[in-house]
Amino acid sequence: MSGSDCNNKPASSCENCGHRLNNVICSTAPEVWKLLDQVKQKSVFKPHQVIFYQDNEPLGLYTISTGLVKLEVTSEQGQNHTLRYLGPGTALGYRSLFSHEKYHATAIAVEKSEICFIPKNTVMDVFHQFPEAAIKILEALSKDLRIADSKWTNQMDKDASERIAEALLFLQENFTHQNWTRKEIAEWAGTTPETVIRTLAQFEKEGFIDQSQGRSIKLINKAKLIEKLQYSY
Repeated sequence: MSGSDCNNKPASSCENCGHRLNNVICSTAPEVWKLLDQVKQKSVFKPHQVIFYQDNEPLGLYTISTGLVKLEVTSEQGQNHTLRYLGPGTALGYRSLFSHEKYHATAIAVEKSEICFIPKNTVMDVFHQFPEAAIKILEALSKDLRIADSKWTNQMDKDASERIAEALLFLQENFTHQNWTRKEIAEWAGTTPETVIRTLAQFEKEGFIDQSQGRSIKLINKAKLIEKLQYSY
């Protein structure tokens, strides 16, 4: 694994994994996860710890057992942009693995995360033996492309305040247990932390959010924020 200081743990059985049925590969057939159970390497990554780096060569496939991971790309100007947040059951690095390209993004644990690593040779053997697993990956690739296209279009059509509002709604709806930093919101919305700080202050003034609890951002009038977005279109 690329995160050199990760805490290795004995691999627990895939049979007992609470997210096996949602996993992009393991949800296909018992023979698949039983095969993977024999070779997988499970490691625990701390918050902010890198799982793999942009421009590294992929050596296998990563799946998330527990926790939350973000994919982050660094532009030629040195700015970081968050592409996606991924939770349990999802896979990491498969596009680069199958296209024989270097990783286009860095995978970083947002919170304590258990990650399973499956060597490349095993992944290819699984696809040769179980075509349904390959179809599952194709479905995941198609969804990834749709999400990426949608996010790119939204960022082209909306100004910074609209993107920040959508980021708040999306992040708090899908990851309610997380307290997001202004920097993380900026990276997701494609803007700067300074713009996020100014926009959040305006949202608070308008009664959409509450920032009185330090880092925490409490969404106190979701309906009004959605209404503001709809009015701006």
